[in-house]
Amino acid sequence: MKKTHLRKNHGLLTPVLASFAVTMILGWVVAAQAQAVKGTGTPNFIPVWTSSSTIGNSLMQQSGTNVNVGGGIVANTLSGNGAGVTNVNAATLGGLPSGAFAQLGAPNTFTMSQTINGNLTLSGSINNSLTLQGNLTDSNLDQSANVIGGFGGNNTFPGNSVASGVVGATIAGGGGGLLVGNFAYPNVVTGTWGTVGGGANNQAGGGNSSTVSGGFQNIASGSVATIGGGNQNTASGGDATIGGGGENTASGDGATIAGGGINTASGLSATVGGGNGNTASLEAATVGGGEHNSATGMFATVPGGNTNTASGQGSFAAGTLATASNQGSFVWSDTTTIAFDTAPNQFVARASGGFTFWTGASTGATLLSGSGSWSSLSDRNAKSNLSLVDGQALLVRLAALPIATWNYKEQPESTRHLGPMAQDFHEAFGLGEDDRYISTVDAEGVALAAIQALYQLSQEKDRKIAQLTREVKELQTKMARLAGEQ
Repeated sequence: MKKTHLRKNHGLLTPVLASFAVTMILGWVVAAQAQAVKGTGTPNFIPVWTSSSTIGNSLMQQSGTNVNVGGGIVANTLSGNGAGVTNVNAATLGGLPSGAFAQLGAPNTFTMSQTINGNLTLSGSINNSLTLQGNLTDSNLDQSANVIGGFGGNNTFPGNSVASGVVGATIAGGGGGLLVGNFAYPNVVTGTWGTVGGGANNQAGGGNSSTVSGGFQNIASGSVATIGGGNQNTASGGDATIGGGGENTASGDGATIAGGGINTASGLSATVGGGNGNTASLEAATVGGGEHNSATGMFATVPGGNTNTASGQGSFAAGTLATASNQGSFVWSDTTTIAFDTAPNQFVARASGGFTFWTGASTGATLLSGSGSWSSLSDRNAKSNLSLVDGQALLVRLAALPIATWNYKEQPESTRHLGPMAQDFHEAFGLGEDDRYISTVDAEGVALAAIQALYQLSQEKDRKIAQLTREVKELQTKMARLAGEQ
């Protein structure tokens, strides 16, 4: 038998393949002892039997310090760090089962907390309740991602959704369907940068950056429009806001409805604070609350109450059934009947129970119910430092007081008034707070004191006349007696 020598190449076979090489060599030795061996093989290739009597080349080759294997390798263990290994398809890695790693085409369950560093691109949803859409660009070349949470839909109902071509949209949750009656309630974002916080059947769209925080069947269709919640509210104006309530409509740009029901703010920057069935329809018109009130004039105001109308520019109507239809008018009405203005810039008030104006803790004036004139407070208990007046001296000063007819500069010349000047009145009597006004109390007091003084003069004259009359009669009697004696 021809001897075949095996050249030793210490250190050239990797530890991973050592067992495999030894096994093949032992097999070769045993075979060589059993029959004749023909052929010598190729240097650096491990010999392999090709037939019962021929030695050929195996798929394993040594090149320097590397061992190259052209086929597969079966081994119980592998050692080394595996750097540069590719096309690995292992059942176990690092002693962990295959279920510990994310796998394609199979369910994956992670039993421990996982951390992802870098970008994660997800198509589909997590637990049918969270969808991430990234690397999006809209028609304006804006780039962002969409986040869709809440109801993901099923075979019966559509889930929450973002319209095609929209970027920067967020649906935090909510949505769903009702099996009874087969009603679907998805939340939808149709505008770029739109947001729906939750609730059901809400829509943020039309313009950019609109928001519906929650509630049911609300639509924020204006750019940067906002609905806080509530039911069936619509904010269609740019920058319009509805805080809540139901069936409210803010269609004016910058319009605001804080709450309530069936309110409408259609004017630019118009405001309805709340209440029911109120309308603010022109620029900066305001209805504070109440019911069935209308601010239909520019800058008009109805603070509240019931069935009030402020239709004049800058007008004000309050109470119940008040109508301010002229520019700058102020109308207040009680609950008895309608109160209304008749000209611009009027102040009209109906108070069938009377009016009282207090200017101090115990000082004021009252227009009593049904009365046509003011009553000034003149209670003795409200007065102090009483000093009696010398009527005769007052009468002298009054007699010297200049009195004229005149007209106020704000009135036409044909409108005449009669009376003294406040400066002359104050100089003559020293009454009142200053020399620009004449209080009705002071004017009436001077008049009453003058009447008393005149009455005293009249009484004095009557006494003198009576005395003179008696004296005349006495003289006449004497003269008649003297005439009879002659």
